[in-house]
Amino acid sequence: MKRRPVSDEEVLQSLPPEEGVIFRNSTTTLQVPSDLPLPRRAMLAALLAILAAFAGLNVGLDYLDGDTGMYTHRQLIFAQTEGAPDESSILTGVLVDASGNPLVNYSLEGHLANRANVKAVTDGSGNFQMDLLDPGQMTLDAQSPDGDIFTNLVLLNSPAGFEPIGFTHIVIQWPTESEYANGTVLSNGGMWIDLSQSQRENSTQLYDQNAAAMYDMFGTGFLGLSIITAFLIITGIRTKNSGLIRIGSVTAFFSMGHFYISCGFGLIAFLLTVSLIRQD
Repeated sequence: MKRRPVSDEEVLQSLPPEEGVIFRNSTTTLQVPSDLPLPRRAMLAALLAILAAFAGLNVGLDYLDGDTGMYTHRQLIFAQTEGAPDESSILTGVLVDASGNPLVNYSLEGHLANRANVKAVTDGSGNFQMDLLDPGQMTLDAQSPDGDIFTNLVLLNSPAGFEPIGFTHIVIQWPTESEYANGTVLSNGGMWIDLSQSQRENSTQLYDQNAAAMYDMFGTGFLGLSIITAFLIITGIRTKNSGLIRIGSVTAFFSMGHFYISCGFGLIAFLLTVSLIRQD
């Protein structure tokens, strides 16, 4: 059976009538975390962590400055020698004049508290070595072939880690003739300069500069932790991210070193941010 073709007008007439589009706006709004205000505890934790980071910065600078501050390199080294075994230190060094030239055939004598003194003689390069010394402070006399004596207070390293012996290396510069003019005249006609007393009073003992490198590393580490803490806290505040503030409070705690009050700041900041986890 043959069908009659349908015109376009008939097709349009058969479509349902158009209805108006209705858009309804609900009162519900979507907020992303960055739009939410930080809890007060998070802001307080951020403030404490920033204070701890500032104190940690001072700790790092204190460690890097070996001659001044809360703890000097000499104090830190001496603290390690307390309780160290006797006869567990070796002293090596070189004796030079004001121009840096080695002094040959000079006698050295280390004064020990509970036993006989230890002696040595400089070789052709001005080097000397003393074994079986006690870690800590030792008075060291250096005597020229002409009978002049130069006395210093030396700080001897204790064994470190698993090493059974503590090694100390120093450079001793012999006084000039003008300095000896103000020295003490000895009975043999020689001159004597004694710096040991002033070195003890002013904490200027001779010590191994390489031993202080470890404390410089600690200082650099504290500085790095403080900078990381400040970066995490500032970023956490700007992005309103409590997680970054929480991490920053942890790094702040470990940047404190010997500033115990500041350690408390970091610990309180961490506990505050932990409480935020429970709220979330």
